[in-house]
Amino acid sequence: MLSDLDRSSHTVETLKAYLLSRVPRFELPDAATWEEEAGKLRRTVLEEVIFKGVPDAWRNGATEVEWGDVIETDKGYRIRKLTYRALPGQPGQPGHSGQSGQPDESDHPGLVVPALLYEPDDPAVPAPGVLNLNGHVGPPGKAVDYKQIRCVNLARRGVYALNPEWLSFGELQGPGYQHNNASYLDLCGVAGIAVFYLVMCRALEVLLDLGQVDPERIAVTGLSGGGWQTIVLAALDTRVRLAAPNAGYIGLDSRVNHRADRGDIEQNASDLAATADYPMLTALLAPRPALLMYNEYDDCCFQTARARPSVYEPVRPLYAALGSPDAFAFHNNLDPGTHNYEREHRERFYGFLNRHFLDGRPGVPSRDGEIPSEDEVRTEEALWVGTPTGNADFVSLARSLARGLERRKPPEDPAAFSRWQAAGRERLKFLLRYRPLPVERVTGQAPHARDGRRLEWPCYHLRDGWELPAVTTVPTDQSNGNMRLILADEGRKGTKALVEEAIRDKATATTVEVVMQGACGLGKAPHQWTMMLASNGGRMLGLQVAQLAAVMHHMGSARPGVAAGPDVAADPGVAARPGVAARLVVAAQGPLSSVIALMAASLCSRPFHEVILHRGLASLHRLIDEPGRYESLSSLFCFGLLAEFDIEDLIALVRPARVELRSTAEL
Repeated sequence: MLSDLDRSSHTVETLKAYLLSRVPRFELPDAATWEEEAGKLRRTVLEEVIFKGVPDAWRNGATEVEWGDVIETDKGYRIRKLTYRALPGQPGQPGHSGQSGQPDESDHPGLVVPALLYEPDDPAVPAPGVLNLNGHVGPPGKAVDYKQIRCVNLARRGVYALNPEWLSFGELQGPGYQHNNASYLDLCGVAGIAVFYLVMCRALEVLLDLGQVDPERIAVTGLSGGGWQTIVLAALDTRVRLAAPNAGYIGLDSRVNHRADRGDIEQNASDLAATADYPMLTALLAPRPALLMYNEYDDCCFQTARARPSVYEPVRPLYAALGSPDAFAFHNNLDPGTHNYEREHRERFYGFLNRHFLDGRPGVPSRDGEIPSEDEVRTEEALWVGTPTGNADFVSLARSLARGLERRKPPEDPAAFSRWQAAGRERLKFLLRYRPLPVERVTGQAPHARDGRRLEWPCYHLRDGWELPAVTTVPTDQSNGNMRLILADEGRKGTKALVEEAIRDKATATTVEVVMQGACGLGKAPHQWTMMLASNGGRMLGLQVAQLAAVMHHMGSARPGVAAGPDVAADPGVAARPGVAARLVVAAQGPLSSVIALMAASLCSRPFHEVILHRGLASLHRLIDEPGRYESLSSLFCFGLLAEFDIEDLIALVRPARVELRSTAEL
């Protein structure tokens, strides 16, 4: 029998194999048809990933720009402060309260983003424009020094440099802007990645609307999260003519194998890798000029040794086949070689920009070396722009969406209700990306009897290599043959009271742990596995439900009373009394286990009698009452779950079995 540590390691390795077997392999496109195929793929990614479920008002909203103060310099450029609207406003509903009884901030001005435009004093018209995107830079946000220096250098070269703020940093700090709260939108059936995309897309439109900027010479660059934004925007919007992402992304296979490469939820958006993983997004840059920058000793993520073979080498032949081999370049930073956009990187970017946008143009300084400008770095206060009161964030947007969701009430007519149930179960299967995982065998140790009960340790071996450890407690005196399947969010350690309750009821109790629980835990930051599985087209909640449903099905069809020995099929329980049908009851403790139990009960093809829920959710709306739920309950933020079902709907799908919610969760 494996130790809990070994079991956890086995579960992680099984999940890795499960993911890697489903990672789309990059296949070199046909250069002759690439332009047409690239257009189709862009449309697919935009419709099926980026804008999935997104309201038309979001997609079609105007980029409303408000210009503010101007900082004049004597260095050949000025800094203009501005804001632009990434998402439209939401009319308020005075007096409305949410599911928790707390007032909703429904009257908001939309999502307004502060930005800075570094504008040359005397540019050649039309001039190039560069969108400079933020990464995970902490409180400085758009005022981080290396970004200021880059923008100053661009402006002094005659280039318009736009420097917008990024969500969760600088002027857009606050718990509601934390990136993983984009999952709240996913829960409501609206792609959270759309907010990130629209923030950078609207910034691009700000640049393009400047009459002095040449639309044929628009570039995008950024470090880390800014590098991720760069590849996504440039891959999907061909108005970007040159891209220079810095340490911002890598293929899913590397994310699976290297924890440092996994990132936040936007980098692992639902179905993104299944539709176009990052090597393919890189290919979508072709044949436009692209400079990929990475770092030899990166202390954050995406080290050169992993990134180059992942997203650069596979795409080089495409650029060559398209006749543009020199348009695709890779820079490995050695000084300092860590996660940075310091001078070496900046000068490599200036040189690449010069060759493709500036060389040979009169009156434009096109040297590759950096213009010294450290003394021109300004404080955060000096560069502060300001945002309106009630500016939208992920949480307020999700609350507005949740209020507009409509429930499908089950019909009262029995025949119509049966059809409603059948349709609901099919919708649930699709939402969960549900794939049955039958039990292939059950192994275990020899049983041990003590204190009027017999203990067994079955292990359920499912398809795809999953192994679910269980403990079965059989009352040896006055057993009624009934079976109770038990799980808890905390794993087996959280099931003691439920086991004792089952024994008092003279039922056989089997506790089981599914992936992410107890001995089947996934180590540090387990929510990152949920992200990667969702990006790869699966759903962690669907996997957990399939695992529990497999055990339920096996118990419901098993001949009770057969004890387990090593490598011998084992079925928990004892024989029912003659003439008395054994009852299968599922008991779950915790908000996640309660939802898993309800879903598994509705999809299991074997009959059962009752579902007992302890500390369950009264409503899935509770998940968006406050920010910060995702990391601890990531499985429940399954794309579109709240848009399709609430707890009352899941209970209706379980009928005619009885459901008892004994206590509700305190989130």
